[in-house]
Amino acid sequence: MTTNTLSPAHNIFAAVRPALLLGLFCFIASLFCLALMAIDNHLSPIWYASAIMTAVIFRRRGQQMTLLLLACMVGTLCANLAVFGPRWPLFSFVFINSLQSLLGGYLLRILLKPKTALDSLSSWWKMVVAASLLAPLASGIMALCWAHFSGGAPSLRFFSTWVLSEVIGTLALLPLCLLWQPRYLRLQARQGQFMVTLITLAASLLLCFVALRFLPWPFTFVMVILFWVAVRLPRLDAFLVFFANVSLISLLLALHLIDLRAVSLAFTLTAPWLPLLLILIPSHIMTMVMHAFREEKKHIRASEEINRRLMERITLANEAGGIGVWEWDVIRNEMNWDRRMFAIYELAPSVEPTYPFWLSRLLPEDRPLAQEAVRRALEDNIPFSLECRINTRHGLRYIRTQAESLRNADGQIARLLGINQDITELRLLTEALYREKEQMLITLDAIGEAVISTDEEMRVTFMNPVAEEMSGWTQEQAAGKPLGDILRITHGVYGPQIENILRCALPGVVTDPDSDLVLHNAAGEHFAVEYSLTPLKTQSGKNIGNVMVMQDVSESREMLKRLHYSASHDTLTRLPNRASFEHQLKRLLLSASERQQQHVLAFIDLDRFKAVNDSAGHAAGDALLIEVAELMRHRLRSNDFLARLGGDEFGLLLTDCEMNAARQVVQSIVTAINDYRFLWESKLHRIGASAGLTSVNRDNCQSSEVLAQADLACYHAKHNGRGQLSVYETRLQRAPQAELSPEEQARIIDTPPRWQAWAVSTPNKTQSANFHLLQPRLINAQGHETDVADFRATLQDETLRLMLDQRLIESFFALYAPGIARKGLNVVLPLAVESQLNTAWQKTLFSHLDASTLRDDSLIISLETRMLLQHSEALHSVLLRLRQQGCRILLRDFGRNLEAFEQIPHEQIDFIQLAPDLTANVHFNLMDEMLVSIIQGQAQRLHITTVAGPVDLSMTLATLAGIGIDAAWGEAVNGCEPLSILLENGFFAIK
Repeated sequence: MTTNTLSPAHNIFAAVRPALLLGLFCFIASLFCLALMAIDNHLSPIWYASAIMTAVIFRRRGQQMTLLLLACMVGTLCANLAVFGPRWPLFSFVFINSLQSLLGGYLLRILLKPKTALDSLSSWWKMVVAASLLAPLASGIMALCWAHFSGGAPSLRFFSTWVLSEVIGTLALLPLCLLWQPRYLRLQARQGQFMVTLITLAASLLLCFVALRFLPWPFTFVMVILFWVAVRLPRLDAFLVFFANVSLISLLLALHLIDLRAVSLAFTLTAPWLPLLLILIPSHIMTMVMHAFREEKKHIRASEEINRRLMERITLANEAGGIGVWEWDVIRNEMNWDRRMFAIYELAPSVEPTYPFWLSRLLPEDRPLAQEAVRRALEDNIPFSLECRINTRHGLRYIRTQAESLRNADGQIARLLGINQDITELRLLTEALYREKEQMLITLDAIGEAVISTDEEMRVTFMNPVAEEMSGWTQEQAAGKPLGDILRITHGVYGPQIENILRCALPGVVTDPDSDLVLHNAAGEHFAVEYSLTPLKTQSGKNIGNVMVMQDVSESREMLKRLHYSASHDTLTRLPNRASFEHQLKRLLLSASERQQQHVLAFIDLDRFKAVNDSAGHAAGDALLIEVAELMRHRLRSNDFLARLGGDEFGLLLTDCEMNAARQVVQSIVTAINDYRFLWESKLHRIGASAGLTSVNRDNCQSSEVLAQADLACYHAKHNGRGQLSVYETRLQRAPQAELSPEEQARIIDTPPRWQAWAVSTPNKTQSANFHLLQPRLINAQGHETDVADFRATLQDETLRLMLDQRLIESFFALYAPGIARKGLNVVLPLAVESQLNTAWQKTLFSHLDASTLRDDSLIISLETRMLLQHSEALHSVLLRLRQQGCRILLRDFGRNLEAFEQIPHEQIDFIQLAPDLTANVHFNLMDEMLVSIIQGQAQRLHITTVAGPVDLSMTLATLAGIGIDAAWGEAVNGCEPLSILLENGFFAIK
């Protein structure tokens, strides 16, 4: 006897094989869908992957479902990567598709039975509503929200394309996935149906291709072809053919092989794939109806063969339409009812129906109407038609009764032959539609936008109250008038009027807010507006009117103006800021170069301002700057440009001005500031001003050059005693500083550095330190401290730079690492990226880490953001090894480049330290505050901790805390102290 036992590897392959096949199918389907983006290059116009994952969730349970779903997601993601390359938004789209599939799959679990998923038209409708409507709408909203929060510019077209692609893909593929069985092809081949299906599939594809390419009204012919398929093939075979034809049609649309010139341009641009819905839905319904027909036919065949044809028609008519047939012999007063009549009136078949009995079943208030209808039918020969009500076990029912009179040979009415139909659902639907219409009108009255409906000739047919208020016209006054007569829209408040509203904003396109459209109403008021015009079309494509939605954007436009002002002006003094100054300087340099104009640039620096700021406080300093700015502004010409460059420094551009005239203007400003007395809290303060001037002409039109000349002239004025002005001359050039020799540089490197530590704390909890930022300082030959970054920039020899980094690492690990480990501190160690690229230096660093007693997570490595982005690939393995050693990574000097979030390896980054210029003015600069808020939101989404500093003012710290910055450092948090003193303090020392 032998035993055939499968190996564990074979068992694993048997379990994983379905997932691999399904993942491959998802990859091919997604790749096909992504290839269809020829018409709309933002999103795929048809999407199959969500339908596959929805079917997996509906049909599978437990670990098998998880494995199959993961395979589908991997296949979809691989297809996206193959088309678009590695981009992190692809993960978001795949995740949203997965959420949509989870929602659709679990809704199908609630609504449908697994073994009879699509056994009726009702179950098909449940599938359409749950998986093809609700789930795509939910995913479309999620995608719209994601695009908004990720910094994109979401639109209605993005949302409609997303939802439409999911709806079409789900309708095309989900029924096939729900009905598919593993041995279906083998069963079809055994029953001889396989060849029929293949022939029908080939014929339908060929006919559809011919219709779409060469026949007029091609989608009408396609619908006829698919109807033929629905009638000819069983349910699953028909859905398979539909899927193949939809894929073919979408391919032809993407390749522009279908002529859509007869369709409106707006339709071609926004929804060229919409005809797929118009052919899919009727074809599906026909298939389900034919399936129900075939099932009913099988049931009828089991009855007696002699009555088969007659009973088939009667049963189908009664069951499908809910119709009961009755006959009344008036002469003999005999009445016959069919089975459906007894069911409608909830009577047993043994009851003998009569005319009085029928009247007794009606509600008392409906009996007189019934008797009058019978009398007119018998006496006046008027067709019998009546709507009446009856009471049943299920409540009140509405019955429609119709009959025709049949005469005998003598011409007398002998019989009435009629039908009864339960129209309760139709009546309730009519009432519901009426209620929905009322709710729609109430909603239109309640929404905040103005809504105006017009006919096809742009005459007003409806206005909601907001439209009445904004236009100054009531609906009764505006009814029938051209839209242009009641809406006066101009470019700007005093600009020209728009002659044609349709030309200003194409249907379905919202106007650009920069166009500054203003609506003037009949009462003389005006509103900043945006509007859209959407055509109303019938199913046949006929335009029956337009809907205009108009929004009052006065507040948002005012906010944009304030933001623009904040970006170009200093918040404190209301003068233009440095950015505006540099822009104006570029314009003057261009005019000096091209038109040979003469201008003057002046730097004005306040003297003794720091003394006022230190003695009287920052509030006094701010008030002094405001008063000085106003004092200077009154002494300028109309075309002069004064800006605050920062702190107590001001820049002045004198346009089209000779140097002598400029000297007089600047001298008057300097004299006025020197004579100015500032009174604060009963104490008098005296300041002064020093100014430097330089010419801007065709021989001197380089921005960096004129700025350096003005700065040098201002320095010379201060050096000569302050309170005066100086004009740039060549002799003022500073003598270049003597460069250090390599021996002197090496001597400084060999001198042990001094390490300083800044405590980093949560902004609202500055009493405790989360960790410490370390800053090494070098000692030069005169005993003065030198910043390491500045000294490193002077080193031309790469060997000296590596020696410097080597010395800093050895000093840290030999002198301070044991004390840090003993006290259990968390510290940030700054390293140069250039050294990280050196293999020998890497070995040195990791040998120190291996030998150190520091706790795994106590050391945070700080790297410069700009250098990391330049060498991200080369540093990938170094970062991985550092994290394996337990080190955390901090990126310092993270600036205004938000695209860095997409470029940094965020899964390996724990902290980002904002650049100092981002936080210096965040407490009064709205643009900086908004940018820091965006960075904080992006970092929080990526689970990265944000660090800001140096923070010297308490108001800056409060602003950062309000934004949600995780940690801060600086004088306002906790001062700097030598690392040696920090390690010597007691464990519980409190500052």
